[in-house]
Amino acid sequence: MKKENTQQKITKGEKTKQKLFSSAAKLFNQYDFEEVTVDKIVEEAGVAKGTFYIHFESKDALIAAYLSDYVRETDTNYRAILYTFSPETPTPRILMGLTEKIADILSDTIGVISMKTVYKLMLMNSFDMSAVSGYGRDLYLMFSELLDRGIKRKEFNNTMPVNEIARHFVMAIRGLCFEWCIRYPDFDLKAQVQSHFKIMLDGILTKQETHDQ
Repeated sequence: MKKENTQQKITKGEKTKQKLFSSAAKLFNQYDFEEVTVDKIVEEAGVAKGTFYIHFESKDALIAAYLSDYVRETDTNYRAILYTFSPETPTPRILMGLTEKIADILSDTIGVISMKTVYKLMLMNSFDMSAVSGYGRDLYLMFSELLDRGIKRKEFNNTMPVNEIARHFVMAIRGLCFEWCIRYPDFDLKAQVQSHFKIMLDGILTKQETHDQ
């Protein structure tokens, strides 16, 4: 019985956290960071202010936790695309598939308004954003794994450290996403990602792979 009650409390607590997360995200998309207070968040969520502080020390702590959960879920969706390819699939094709999936999720699921909010929060540099920008993020690991695979299969040149190339790939995504945010709606993120990463891949393909293409 105690175990069931504990599980119910955990489930209820998780639902409350998710309610606070979604309410905060909605408000940050509508107002500047300074305008969104804990009072506004709990009012939007329909929970008591004391309940907020059971889960989070501050508004900044809520944002850091929300971004960490969101990035983890998003990276899980990114990694899922890797399992759709057969072992025989050329690595360049898998890399293009991954970047196209990233563009799809950014455009169709996350959306430009939310991404503008994320960039705004990152530029403020007032709380922990390592979940988004840290090199320990699974997104970096995915690119590193694929690049290492391509080098071992002699599809890619081995002229730079894998981790360094992976960082360039992620920086390219971040840069294209920023361009999308400032030029929206006159910037086709999906088309630009395809074009840009084809150029990047051409730069690391071996001569044999270039000839085969």
